[in-house]
Amino acid sequence: MENISNEILNIAVSAAGAEMQSLKHLPSGRELLWQGDAKFWNRRSPILFPAVGGLWNGTCHVGDKDYALPKHGFMRDKTWTLKAQTACSVSYEYVDKGEDRAAFPWHYVVGVTYEVDGRFVRAKFAVKNTGDETMYFQMGGHPGFALHDFEEDAAVDGYVRLEGKPDHLLRAGEQGCTEPTAFPVPMTDDGLVPLCVETFANEALIFDAHQIERATLLDRQRRPVAAVKSTAPVWLFWSPQGVHAPFVCVEPWYGLCDPIGFTGDVSERPYINRLEPGATWEGGYEIEVLL
Repeated sequence: MENISNEILNIAVSAAGAEMQSLKHLPSGRELLWQGDAKFWNRRSPILFPAVGGLWNGTCHVGDKDYALPKHGFMRDKTWTLKAQTACSVSYEYVDKGEDRAAFPWHYVVGVTYEVDGRFVRAKFAVKNTGDETMYFQMGGHPGFALHDFEEDAAVDGYVRLEGKPDHLLRAGEQGCTEPTAFPVPMTDDGLVPLCVETFANEALIFDAHQIERATLLDRQRRPVAAVKSTAPVWLFWSPQGVHAPFVCVEPWYGLCDPIGFTGDVSERPYINRLEPGATWEGGYEIEVLL
C-alpha cells in the first residue's frame, strides 16, 4: 500500500487494481472514501477497463469473432506495478501479458497516476496501443463516497448537485444494458438529486451526451462534502438497488454499457474509444474536498 499526502489530504492506493483505498481529510481526520463492506459493496474505487457496464449476452463482437468480456472489464482484479512515487504522487502500470485474449484481443499498456494538490486529488488514466491493429476500449472511474451522517431511519441520506446541462437520464435494464427510453432527472425543488432508496429504485442514474461536467456531494444538511469533475461523456451515480446504503458512487465513464439487444461490432458500442497502433489515450477525473 502506497500513501501520498500534503498538509490537507492523505490517500492510500493498493497495487491490487491500482485502486484508491483511502481519502482522508487530515485537519478533521475524516475518511471520505467508502471503506468497503460485503453487506453492500466490498470495493472502494475500482478502475474499469477495457469495458464499462454490461455487454449484451456478455459478448464483444470484433469483426467475425466474439469475445466473452465481463461487466466492467478485468483490470480492477489485476495486480499493477508501481512505477513511480513522490510525496504527492504515485503511478502504477499494467503491461498486457496476453492472458486475457479470450476477452480482449488487443495489446496494450494501461497506467494511472494519482496526485494530491491542496484540496484536490487527481486520477489520470493513460492507455497505449502496443499492437499493430486499431484498438477499441472503454475506461472509467468508480469512486465510492461514505455518507457520514447516514442514519438507518432517515428518508434522505444526502444530495448531489449537478453542473452542466442535465435534462434526462438512462436506466440499466435487462442484463445491465440500457433501456431505449429516456427518463426525467429526480430533483428537489431547489435542483438537488436526493440520495435515497427511491432515487436508486432502478439501480444507477446514467447521464450520457456530456450532460454532466461536475457533481458535488452534499450531506443531509446540504453542506458540501466533495466534488468530482471530469471530461467524461457519461456519468453514473450508483448505490445498491432497493437498499438503504451508507455510500454513493460518482462514476465518470469514457464509454457506456450496451443498449438492450445490441449485436453490433465493438466499433459501434456507445462512446467507444478508438486508438491507433502506437498512440496513447488520456482521461481521468478530479476530486475536490470541500470540508
